[in-house]
Amino acid sequence: MQIQDHDLIGGADLKILVAMSGGVDSAVSAFLLKQAGYDVVGIHFKMEDDLFFSKHELKNKVCCSPDDTADALKISKKIGIPLDVVDLKDEFKERIIKIFLDGYKLGITPNPCAWCNKKMKFWALEIFAERVGADRWATGHYAVVKNGKVFMAGEIEKDQSYFLSLVEKRYFDKLVLPIGEMRKADVRQIAIENALIVGTKPDSQDICFIPDGDLGSFFRSNGVDLQPGPVLDMNGKILGHHEGYQMYAIGQRKGIGISTGEKVYVVDIDPFNNTIKVGKKFDLLKTHSYVKDLNLFADEPSFLDCECKVRSTAPLVKCSFDPGKGIVSFSEPVVPVPGQIIAFYKNKELIGGGVLAKDDIKI
Repeated sequence: MQIQDHDLIGGADLKILVAMSGGVDSAVSAFLLKQAGYDVVGIHFKMEDDLFFSKHELKNKVCCSPDDTADALKISKKIGIPLDVVDLKDEFKERIIKIFLDGYKLGITPNPCAWCNKKMKFWALEIFAERVGADRWATGHYAVVKNGKVFMAGEIEKDQSYFLSLVEKRYFDKLVLPIGEMRKADVRQIAIENALIVGTKPDSQDICFIPDGDLGSFFRSNGVDLQPGPVLDMNGKILGHHEGYQMYAIGQRKGIGISTGEKVYVVDIDPFNNTIKVGKKFDLLKTHSYVKDLNLFADEPSFLDCECKVRSTAPLVKCSFDPGKGIVSFSEPVVPVPGQIIAFYKNKELIGGGVLAKDDIKI
């Protein structure tokens, strides 16, 4: 199988820096580039201390764990490329974990993967590409890049363009996505056929820096004050008590800790009064939302008619967006979770993104 080279020229004269996580996607990306004749250099970013993880936690494939570093080194040796391991623990704590903690303290649910792409990965790739004299940088994202523009992946179910929507457009001018038009099953098959040890390695699950999704332990270890408080219905009636509002997210159904005889969802989180409000599914649905931290890739009309996703696995929904007011109007009701990313598309081209805001809109 040959790599889709788009506007890549230069062959062995073109040096490409590949971000290698220790997983199958980045491994095959590096392999394909090497097979295509490019001068490939690998880089592995360490986001956490090796000693931070227990043996039990390592079994859950924590991002950038010692296992991941070891796998990245083995893959690089097998492919025949150099690999630099770079310590970014302090930067990760300040740039990503702080955003995550601050968001939950405000009663919103940040998307750390999108913020990591914006504030960590591409920032670091640019720095280290310059240091090693690389012309381009590559990642294992499932998306398609052509002439500096990003499009949805060939296998829509695996599309990761959503997580690139906060990244500054200038980074895409030098970005290479070798597996963006491939199926995940084919990527794994290439790894297996070429004896890359990660061919059957499970994909990362949940938040990479919180093993087993244990929010409580993570918050307590980072000094977050978890105080019990009331769980209210839509009329303000107390139905029970929560374990700390930071433990919940809007749209959550499981683990609320109350029984009403019917399905209920977290509809609102009030950090100032330490309450969460629950309601039915239709109480979550909205036709409008505020958007902040806007990142559009080109100048657009005042009212932008396009499509959008309000979460990575959500279907595309038609919408109109007013950048001046920061208001997006959906063609059908959706569940916009404050703190999560909204990605904008035209004909499957990613045209920007932003962060869904907590404030309600009265229209």
